[in-house]
Amino acid sequence: MSSQSRLWLIIGIVVLFIGAFFVFYNLQNKSPLSPTISLSEEEWDFGKIKEDERPVHTFNIKNIGKQELIINRVRASCGCTATMLSQENIQPGKSAELQVTFNPTGYKGVVKKDIYLDSNDPERPNVKIIVSADVEPIPAPQAILSTTQWELGLINQGDQPTFNFIIENKGEIDLIIEKIEAAEYIKYNYEIPLIIPSGGKEEIVFTYDSTGHQLGVIRDSVRIYCNDPRRKAFSLRIDGYIQEKPAPSVSISPGVINFNLEEATEEKLIKEISLTNNCPEAIRITSIDTSSESFMVLKSEVTIAPGEREDIPIIILKDKLYSPEAGEGTPAYLYFTIALPLLVDKQKGE
Repeated sequence: MSSQSRLWLIIGIVVLFIGAFFVFYNLQNKSPLSPTISLSEEEWDFGKIKEDERPVHTFNIKNIGKQELIINRVRASCGCTATMLSQENIQPGKSAELQVTFNPTGYKGVVKKDIYLDSNDPERPNVKIIVSADVEPIPAPQAILSTTQWELGLINQGDQPTFNFIIENKGEIDLIIEKIEAAEYIKYNYEIPLIIPSGGKEEIVFTYDSTGHQLGVIRDSVRIYCNDPRRKAFSLRIDGYIQEKPAPSVSISPGVINFNLEEATEEKLIKEISLTNNCPEAIRITSIDTSSESFMVLKSEVTIAPGEREDIPIIILKDKLYSPEAGEGTPAYLYFTIALPLLVDKQKGE
């Protein structure tokens, strides 16, 4: 035998050996004694269904292998798909049932969901089942909220801040606000039930009465109930902080007005005094006068809103500055007359 023939013979023996090795390896790993999973269907279409339906389909899981098939885990890709397995351990030649229930609430059109089965099948340890449906939504109201948070911020005890809260109905039928749960110090401007037609919206004004409320952090909420099938109830959270109410006051600035006659370029010089209302109600000043005819006030009466400031111009009349009535070297004064309402509540029967 020539050397070339011997070479080809050796190559043939090597190839045959390698082939036999792989056949033996596969036979070892694909033992006829292994468990084998078989499904009646790996895809299922529920067809056209309505949103309020709950269709069910049962899949048959059979063990066509020679050893016990163990279903370790069944999991769905969405909570809308519920599964129930009749048994986890399936003997050779036996079957188990996997019941699948689909909840289409909130879906519209074609929907596909996956179900995964993990088992001890060495060839198919992970099997996927696909379920699908064409969902036809039923007419329903749909509540859309402008916000879910009311930030009061820092308020004084006794304040009554308001909040405009908008509810919109983007559904096909009337939205009914059936109940509003709130603390007694939280008021609103609507009678319940409140009906909002399709495409409509309503603005609810909430008022938070902090009178007598304890000081400190606010952690409150308003609970609203409606007939939206997707969202039967929702909350408006209220956060803030109540501080002690500062004492009401009227501030005057400056406390003393100095006129420098050297600054005067004409026969008169103008200065201003500022009044700031720190009270929660408006203040009415009915008259403003001076103790000397050398000065003239350009406003005789003013009304100052809460938190507002009013500037009062004062003119010094140089031609009357040294008149006998002026009293040279004697300071002059401003006089304010403030009107404060006095209210009396009579008791019933008086």
